[in-house]
Amino acid sequence: MRTAQRDPMASSPPLEDLFFAALEKVTVEERRDFLDGACADPILRRRVERLLEAHPKAERFLESTPGVRQLMEQLSPADRDDNRRDHDGDLVGTVVAGRYKLLEEIAEGGMGTVWVAEQFEPVRRRVALKLIKPGMDSRQVLSRFEAERQALALMDHPNIAKVLDGGATEQGRPFFVMEYVKGVPITAFCDETRLSVRERLGLFVQVCHAVQHAHQKGIIHRDLKPSNILVCLYDGVPVPKVIDFGLAKAMHQPLTEHTYNTGHGLMVGTPLYMSPEQAELNNLDIDTRSDVYSLGVILYELLTGTTPLDRQRFKDASWQEILQLIKDEESPKPSTRLSGNVSLPIIAAQRSLDAQQLRRAVRGDLDRIVMKALEKDRSQRYATANGLARDVERHLHDEPVEARGPSATYRFRKFARRNRVALTTAMLVSAALVVGTVASIAQAIRAERGRTKRCQGAPASRRRTSR
Repeated sequence: MRTAQRDPMASSPPLEDLFFAALEKVTVEERRDFLDGACADPILRRRVERLLEAHPKAERFLESTPGVRQLMEQLSPADRDDNRRDHDGDLVGTVVAGRYKLLEEIAEGGMGTVWVAEQFEPVRRRVALKLIKPGMDSRQVLSRFEAERQALALMDHPNIAKVLDGGATEQGRPFFVMEYVKGVPITAFCDETRLSVRERLGLFVQVCHAVQHAHQKGIIHRDLKPSNILVCLYDGVPVPKVIDFGLAKAMHQPLTEHTYNTGHGLMVGTPLYMSPEQAELNNLDIDTRSDVYSLGVILYELLTGTTPLDRQRFKDASWQEILQLIKDEESPKPSTRLSGNVSLPIIAAQRSLDAQQLRRAVRGDLDRIVMKALEKDRSQRYATANGLARDVERHLHDEPVEARGPSATYRFRKFARRNRVALTTAMLVSAALVVGTVASIAQAIRAERGRTKRCQGAPASRRRTSR
């Protein structure tokens, strides 16, 4: 419930922070959703929206700010003209660094655009080239861009988009080249192809291993969500790829010499997938368990078709209320959320099940695994992404999971399910042995009775004969 009086400016971050954070959102809808939650003050929001509307002419806007004006003054008039032509013109067909031809723009973020490009040398192939926007060469943006490039360069994993090259254009605009991942968000892929719960869990385990690899390299993603986990087909086999380490944070050392420290009061990440510790205004104390929480949200969505915290509540809430929701609101178990969802038949059909089968599949182990990953107290979560993956794999193999107390009955039930064939055979053999034993005993008893009768009848016959 909203308070009767509130100082909107006190609950909102600074204008510049809001502007840069909104620019990080790829789509218009994501920017709107972010501002719905981040701007408690309607006047501040209108100011941010005006800046966003003016962003296509960002160079002229940013030239009026001190930091960028100084950078632009260092360029020659020819360089400034080139910058303007690059900004206003169509870059399709442009050759970058003498070996990458831009073919098609496929995504746009706050600080750069992503292009499909054709590489000429030393090999010919399609790549994804991320190019910083003209006029966005402020210290903060350059630092974030360089940090993403360095983060990707550290990692080599089949489920993480590889960085192949990097540098700067003739106009000094930084770029880096990545493996071209032609895929769709993991939740959309699973729904469109009607993957079963088991198949979804198999993809999710691969994502966990990719995140663990990043953690071992000292990198926290900090913005894990379905749109940053693309699934593409390789020889007909779906393979998830984690992308966009633009918000990555080095755990042990700065990624660059100019690492940008997030401004006070600015949440870094996407609120629906954000851990409680990320929602703190001074979110410096972030570790790998923050990514574990985000993985828990993604798993929740893969199972139920929705996020733990309701999207509509985020749209209707103020900045301060969003912070409180993330930090304090307890989410229902996945099976409970499914039971109260009017769209359950559709959600179940997308998982190749009926409603009752889906509730039964999620109830129990998966409920406990998800809720352990979503613990508000991070000390109660899985310590690592691999720990979460192992528990999912235990569930898939009908082994006891760590998220549940190890009672004797539960362990025996898991053992029985895991060894159903062997136990069935053993039970049949045991039953046969019991039946055989009973039959043998019965026969022995009958034989003994017959012998006893014969023994008892023999003297009587002799007595009749003697007479």
